[in-house]
Amino acid sequence: MKTRQKMQTFDWFNFAALVAVGVFLGLAIDGLFALAAMGAWGSILMIIALSAGFIVFYLIVERAFEFISTGRFSAPRQLQKPRKPLVMVFSLPLGVIIGIIGAQFGLGDLLL
Repeated sequence: MKTRQKMQTFDWFNFAALVAVGVFLGLAIDGLFALAAMGAWGSILMIIALSAGFIVFYLIVERAFEFISTGRFSAPRQLQKPRKPLVMVFSLPLGVIIGIIGAQFGLGDLLL
């Protein structure tokens, strides 16, 4: 079993950025639920389809650049990095939860 890395200075900045992105994603998810409550299903389907298409396009381009730069799709076993710190793994889901709960208390009006 691989051990996890320890948190370094840059990891704390990355943690804060991922929590902030998660908060805004949580606010967007709450907005989608509000659209669903109004019955705007066409808008919801269009937003989800465009987002999914962008994610698929990003993943394809990322894999293509990785293949061009290294000549293979996955790094050899000896070059693989150790696992991320546990705080980094839970930073985005924590931000989403904070965003969804905060949207119920008016955080969206404050930030947006």
